[in-house]
Amino acid sequence: MLNDIKQTPASLKALLETHISLNKVVKGINLPLNPNDIGQIYVIASGSSRNAANIAKYFIEKVAKLSVIVDFAGEFAHRSPVVSSNDLLIPLSQSGETADVLAALNKGRELSMQVFSITNNLDSTIHKLSDSGMVVQAGAEESIPATKSFTCQLMSLYVLGIYLAEMRKTLPVEEIEFLKRNLLGIPALIYENIETFSEKINAAADKVKDFKNLAVLGRGQNWALAEEFALKVQETSYINAFGWAAGEFMHGHLAVLDENFPVVSLLTKTFDGSENYDLAIKNTKEIKTKRTPILIAIGHNSVDFADVFVNIGEQNGITTLFSTALILQLLAFKIADLLDKDVSKPRSLNKTVLNE
Repeated sequence: MLNDIKQTPASLKALLETHISLNKVVKGINLPLNPNDIGQIYVIASGSSRNAANIAKYFIEKVAKLSVIVDFAGEFAHRSPVVSSNDLLIPLSQSGETADVLAALNKGRELSMQVFSITNNLDSTIHKLSDSGMVVQAGAEESIPATKSFTCQLMSLYVLGIYLAEMRKTLPVEEIEFLKRNLLGIPALIYENIETFSEKINAAADKVKDFKNLAVLGRGQNWALAEEFALKVQETSYINAFGWAAGEFMHGHLAVLDENFPVVSLLTKTFDGSENYDLAIKNTKEIKTKRTPILIAIGHNSVDFADVFVNIGEQNGITTLFSTALILQLLAFKIADLLDKDVSKPRSLNKTVLNE
């Protein structure tokens, strides 16, 4: 798992070089629909892929001015969604063979939807059954828990969002170039960050490793990232971890916290703006005051109510998300490592879920 994380910068660099050059239109994306004719986008996925989609949803909606609906592939395949032939279906699957995603793709075909897949395998069934698609270029991933493939899926969706913004002319050219410059700088930033936060990550892992439960909180894009980190902790350490939207957590879920239920709170400024950041600080401080759990926080400016604070420094809403994702992957790995778990082959799990 750690090797996969360390390979992320090279995979991201290859992906970005395939699609993005400054002062040029995003290349290598061939949608089956004219971007200006798209009604809405449905992303169908499972596991880490769905979490990547929920993060990117905020970005695509904001830059491309398109509604993005993210659904569990296994649910979409077995209900009656109201869609049209102008809606774009995006099956998102690392392997391109995930049974639930394949079933959802077939459901979309029955409903006359146009299909643009995002996978890590050109020879996969999902890619071949799609009208068109793109490859995330993560390369082979040794560990069952998705790390570099998750980050590459997320980046692929960001690239798609910029392409849609260009084609639909929903952002000024200078804003699009700003986004591209920031994305192009992320591989180097992640490479630098792999060692930068090791001391704080080790301290945070040591604080939570012996607990049976863990709450992970975030607002906006950080909510979906909280779900991804919780999944990673479940997969690698078998801790009962759950990701919640920080505001929603106050509506009843707060009651489960006590001194045996630590919290990880994501307090970074993401692409959704400062309001979510301010509210996340407020929610987290209230949680710490009311229930006094052990609190691990990740953010830009130290807060005096955290037991361990990982300061990522001043970054913008584009780079922050990817930096935080890396820190959380390293934290999940460290917790499992301290518990002497097999992070490459967790119990009961397979790399690709082939049976429904």
